[in-house]
Amino acid sequence: MTRARVAVVGSLNADLTLLVGRLPGPGETVLSSAPGTIGFGGKGGNQAAAAAAFGAEVTMIGRIGDDDVGQRIRGDLAERGVDVSGVRITPGARSGGATIAVNPAGENLILVDPGANGQLSPADIDPDVLNRAAAVLLQLEIPAQTVSAAVSMATAPVVLNPAPAVPLSAGLLARVNVLVPNQAELALLAGAAPPAGRSAGPPAGLAATAALARKLPGDLDVVVTLGAGGALVVPRGGGPVTHIGAPRVAAVDATGAGDCFCGTLAVSLASGASLAEAARISVAAAALSVTAAGARGLLPGRDQAESLAASLTARPVS
Repeated sequence: MTRARVAVVGSLNADLTLLVGRLPGPGETVLSSAPGTIGFGGKGGNQAAAAAAFGAEVTMIGRIGDDDVGQRIRGDLAERGVDVSGVRITPGARSGGATIAVNPAGENLILVDPGANGQLSPADIDPDVLNRAAAVLLQLEIPAQTVSAAVSMATAPVVLNPAPAVPLSAGLLARVNVLVPNQAELALLAGAAPPAGRSAGPPAGLAATAALARKLPGDLDVVVTLGAGGALVVPRGGGPVTHIGAPRVAAVDATGAGDCFCGTLAVSLASGASLAEAARISVAAAALSVTAAGARGLLPGRDQAESLAASLTARPVS
């Protein structure tokens, strides 16, 4: 099988992960229950690593600082088979970082220091890299003008994960092919109130969620990630909406599950899968990813994800 080519434009971080008995509230101090661990993350890096694990030929475009951490970030991706020739060193800047608190249920709280990610510019994007790709994958941990430039340059379908949640212009959304928000991100983009809380299973109001997705400007496919509830597929043009439930797994750490979903989705679409089938495989891949600690603790290969996906069904939402 020919390997699909995917270009990822996005953030690169070093992560400090702390295990806690419960996530802190405003003004609270919570002690870690175990020594902290250092790993590598950033939504861009995580998604590139997931796409490579799934079998794609991946090129990463991003920025690191001129520090030892940056070289380790770059080296980790290279070891995973990602082409890092588009990862530039930023003189005088520190590499991006994140502090992640994880509770016993695998839920997390994440604080991000952009570092060199904030200096990724449109001039850093090689148009030839985007032109060679069968899918271009982006997130929002880099400057907005760089996201907009990449979307404009891309000739392949653009998959955008609108995280962290910020308002996006109708002009930008009109040039996106597939949008992959979670429920809170979708609510912000659609001008609605965010969901009240997280659900341990399929969330209520799937039809209402689909209606929000239909409110977005532009004619784009929307795949809403629902955490342990799976994913909701809302195709462009008013096509049938489907809900894909997630399998039950022993969750250890949900950090990076959404990134695993997005990386797998981009590869599946670049390989010719339908939107619903790509989402089904991605639900399975994300479920597998939460069974190990760290944003890149377990990134499943194609065979592993497709095997689990075969047990999942897509149900219509009316």
